[in-house]
Amino acid sequence: MDREEALKAREKALEEKEKRLEQKERELDAFSAQVKARKEEWYDRVPLNTRQLTVIIRIVYILLGIVAVLIILEAAGIFRIA
Repeated sequence: MDREEALKAREKALEEKEKRLEQKERELDAFSAQVKARKEEWYDRVPLNTRQLTVIIRIVYILLGIVAVLIILEAAGIFRIA
């Protein structure tokens, strides 16, 4: 008897967890749609094609990474800026 009750309790808990996960998935789908719409809006504003804009964004990320590394090196005393 105890085993059956434990199994029923676990099944109920799993069903509740599955419902919560489905709800989160729906929320994330809506959020993803918003992000995609915002991204497409940016692409519509700029007179460049998608590939060109993506390359520009990647270059900016690389430059930001270089700046972060230089700041860390200067803080560590390894690299001095003038």
